[in-house]
Amino acid sequence: MALKRVSTELAARKLLQRLVDSGRCQMEHFDYPTVAHCNPETYRNLLRDPDPEEAVAISDPRDFIPTVGPTPAEAPELPLTLEQPLEEAPW
Repeated sequence: MALKRVSTELAARKLLQRLVDSGRCQMEHFDYPTVAHCNPETYRNLLRDPDPEEAVAISDPRDFIPTVGPTPAEAPELPLTLEQPLEEAPW
């Protein structure tokens, strides 16, 4: 069986999780870098520090800022029926 290269953190996280789930190792085994790690200052346990999910706001209060135009008191009333014509706006 040929080994496949792991090219993303997500793929590495899935591989580590499979090792822990199968009982071949424990999560604590990944807390510290190996002796031969090339940059131990940047090492982190991918299972303990998952990337936070990006929060997406459904609506923003800025979406509801009124536009420039007449105030509600200045705005003309809408016609009650389709037969009643709308007079020309005062602005």
